[in-house]
Amino acid sequence: MLIALGVVAALVIGVVLWWKFRDPLRGEDFYKFHVERKWAWELLLTDEQERAFMAGLEAYDNESTVYPHREAGALRVYEPSMLVSLFGLAEQFAAMGPAALADPEGAVRHLIGRAAQQEAGGVLHLDDDWMAALPVDGMDKYDFTSNMMSATHAQGVDGGIGGYGDEDGGYGMLTVLTEMPEHVRAMYDEAHSHASPGEIRNRLDIYKAVIEEPEPDFVAGLERADAEQSRFTNTLMYDYGRVLARYQLIRPQMQYAQPADVMSAAMAQMLAEQLPGITWTRQPLPEQHQRAMELISTRG
Repeated sequence: MLIALGVVAALVIGVVLWWKFRDPLRGEDFYKFHVERKWAWELLLTDEQERAFMAGLEAYDNESTVYPHREAGALRVYEPSMLVSLFGLAEQFAAMGPAALADPEGAVRHLIGRAAQQEAGGVLHLDDDWMAALPVDGMDKYDFTSNMMSATHAQGVDGGIGGYGDEDGGYGMLTVLTEMPEHVRAMYDEAHSHASPGEIRNRLDIYKAVIEEPEPDFVAGLERADAEQSRFTNTLMYDYGRVLARYQLIRPQMQYAQPADVMSAAMAQMLAEQLPGITWTRQPLPEQHQRAMELISTRG
């Protein structure tokens, strides 16, 4: 029964995510820019500024594709290839004042163009050819990404609440939360109180639990909790190409270690010494930096 319940929980989560992001009328690109204003970086802007900023991003997307990782607070720019903090972009957009509202397309184009010129805090330039160095230790791009996920989520260390890896884009992200505020925990508990699939007696009950549309109160509650939690998280962004270069540099000293352990050592060194190839979506608090170090450098 415990196994069955575990399977149901995983399937229900998958259905929730599908239901949450489906768009049968608009097409998936619609929700890249037309969604409720709720994430921490969006709240740096007024309602008017946020609408203008998203309009500017949408216009830029029509020319050169971008993808907002909303919850993480990062913007994936495809040309030129880079990650840019949405916190930083929002702050800079607001600082432009009426000029940004009068010409949001031009403002966003200017800000992204400036990020392309210099890799600074919150800006991570990516190398589209990073895979040319593979295979390394028998790893292809999928193996590399899998090991990166292991390298950034140490066993027995809490606080790594989100991870993302893009083997084609050549980047990864680690979202950290040093301590769950009690009011956020209560919001999640309230949301999950509406999510009971009912009694699981047989395989038919499992199918019913999965295919039924999730309770609206459950989905809405999760969205509110996720948005509120984003006020207390921070996301570390890292470039696969430069992690791989550091990996190859220190591999001779760790010749018997597993690939994920070598990646942990490489990333810990990059983070501790503030080397190029790793940055945050916003200036980290000391405890956030320390938690990331623990997640990266404490393994097994």
